[in-house]
Amino acid sequence: MALIYKEKTCWGKGDSTVKNFKPHRLIIFLIATVALANFFEAGRLISSDMTFRHIGSSIISLFIFVSTLFILGFWVYSDEKEKNNLRIKFGMYEWLYNRLSGRKPQK
Repeated sequence: MALIYKEKTCWGKGDSTVKNFKPHRLIIFLIATVALANFFEAGRLISSDMTFRHIGSSIISLFIFVSTLFILGFWVYSDEKEKNNLRIKFGMYEWLYNRLSGRKPQK
């Protein structure tokens, strides 16, 4: 008895093409990565020499990192909402999703 094994790729249904590749998401991810690296670098510089420039760099890079994570999280939330696959509703993402899609919030 022979076993038939259907080969799958990491993208799902057997084809090796990327259907939902969105370059702006990759750019935001790279910005988040660079901001996190700058935050750690600023922290290292603060520990060696405490200046306002290093503190400012740390605060700005932390703000950019948190902002880009918020954007990436919203994109994941909106994709899951469009697929009706949400398990938990987040108030801020829900408000932003309704605001951007032109819907009125449900109570």
